[in-house]
Amino acid sequence: MSVLSVAEGQCSECYSCVRVCPVKAIKMAEGQVEIIDERCIYCGRCYLACPKKSMLLGDGLQRTIDFLSSGRKTVAVLAPEYPASFYPMSEAQLALLIELAGFYGHEDTVLAEELVARQYLRYFAEKKDFPVIRSTCPAATTWIEKYYPNLRDHLAPIITPMDAQGRLVKSLYGKDVAVVYATPCIAAKNEAISHDSVDVVLTFKELKELLKLRIAGLGDEMLAGRAAKPEIRRRYSVPGGFPRPTIAQYNMLDPALMVVRGIKDLDSLADAISTGEVKARFIDILICDGCIDGPGMDTRLGIHVRKNIVDEGYKSRLVRASRQITFDQVEPYLPKVDLNKRFANRLVDLPMPSEQALLEILAEGEKFALEDELDCGACGYNTCRDQAIAIYQGISDWNVCFPFKRNVYSRIISQLKETAVTDGLTGLYNHKSFLERLSVEFNRAQRYGSELSLIMIDVDTFKEINDNFGHVTGDSVLKAIAATLKANIRQSDLAARYGGDEFALILPETNLEKAYKVGEKLRHIVETNPISLKPDILVGTTLSIGVSAYHPSMSDPLALVQKADEALYLAKEQGRNKTVASSDLAVSHGDSGL
Repeated sequence: MSVLSVAEGQCSECYSCVRVCPVKAIKMAEGQVEIIDERCIYCGRCYLACPKKSMLLGDGLQRTIDFLSSGRKTVAVLAPEYPASFYPMSEAQLALLIELAGFYGHEDTVLAEELVARQYLRYFAEKKDFPVIRSTCPAATTWIEKYYPNLRDHLAPIITPMDAQGRLVKSLYGKDVAVVYATPCIAAKNEAISHDSVDVVLTFKELKELLKLRIAGLGDEMLAGRAAKPEIRRRYSVPGGFPRPTIAQYNMLDPALMVVRGIKDLDSLADAISTGEVKARFIDILICDGCIDGPGMDTRLGIHVRKNIVDEGYKSRLVRASRQITFDQVEPYLPKVDLNKRFANRLVDLPMPSEQALLEILAEGEKFALEDELDCGACGYNTCRDQAIAIYQGISDWNVCFPFKRNVYSRIISQLKETAVTDGLTGLYNHKSFLERLSVEFNRAQRYGSELSLIMIDVDTFKEINDNFGHVTGDSVLKAIAATLKANIRQSDLAARYGGDEFALILPETNLEKAYKVGEKLRHIVETNPISLKPDILVGTTLSIGVSAYHPSMSDPLALVQKADEALYLAKEQGRNKTVASSDLAVSHGDSGL
């Protein structure tokens, strides 16, 4: 299993991981989420950012359980930040729990940090080319190997305290011992893959889960204080393996010493080194604010509180120790371990699009001009062009662009609204919308005494058109007639497909005489203009039209429809291709001539 992966079906596609990933090693395309191992530096930011806790950290927990269950001699090594993660538990209580869980023993990393720090001091003394990059952060060195391999010559070729402690444990306890390293650093999991000094890396959270699984019925009496053991007093190192004499010689304001924290500063550093702008002799780099702020700390304590707990815990152990010894006193009895390391060139080969391909991808995301490129960063990329490059590389798509999705959703909503009120074939209002609008206009006419007319239209011999030319042609005829109706009415009027080959027109502020003239105009246009569907097909047709108008005696909008229907029926009965006005309404309005 990979160091970092995503639980299948657990991702909510919130894109939080994409936004925080400093090297864009997360593929988020077509709803699929994948961590690209070749690009990942294992900083763990995605692990912390995931609101659903969908990130998985490999199979370290199960492998440790297998070691303990098999009876294999297994030693736990605790990174120096453990007191802050397990607070308020004491070191003695934690040691007991580790023993009860089945571990053969446990170690901290003081010896390894002293070894590493002294090795750095020796290297600094012999080195003549500067600057020298010192880092015990596997995420930082992985970043250099993958993205700036030209800086490898500046890296001090020294192993990390984890690797050093693992080698010490293997030498002291036997090569067959299984070493389980507990740390807040997720990148350490990847580091352990490349060497055999550490068998499994657990985060502090995973170690807590392991202890809960392995120890049942834990009571206060089992957490009683244990006998104090000898403690190593640091001489060469501070937690993490930084050489103490270097700090003493160069304070943090000294330009000879540069401390870089965070991936953004690392990118700037790489450029500055390449151009010769860096004047510092020693550069200490970390991806985060030290392992005390690592993604696997598993504590709600603030970072300053954590630092204080670790510092005070070390001092307290020195006070309680059966005796204090220095590294120089114990070193002669330590096995010799190789502290040298070689850094590989693992340059990530990223295909880059041509300018034309880039413009085409931007256009797909509706970035047609420079002003369309918002560069808002909501997608996790600094610019729209950066995201377009990621799309070209196959690790992103425009679905992570919030402005683009907003525009798409707005169009979909508009289309849905339009679909709800319009007829899918003709684009006119549908039957439901017609009745709703007719009710509104009828109530207005009833309340204010205004004029209102209704025209009902039927396409003559439409069945013969379907029979002779087919239903596809029949649909084209209906669409053509609908376009004619829409083009020859006012904006305040409403044209609707009433059903089948029937249409209806609502004409507000229009009396019967004017509505009749509208009907005649439409009938004449359709009669004299055969519908051209193909170069060799002309379809001639006519309309039968019935007209009605509102009268105060009407109590229901459907009465208006009924009168127009009666007039339409009369038009058909009189031979089709005719406009007929409702006769009784015509008389009531004094329009007996119609």
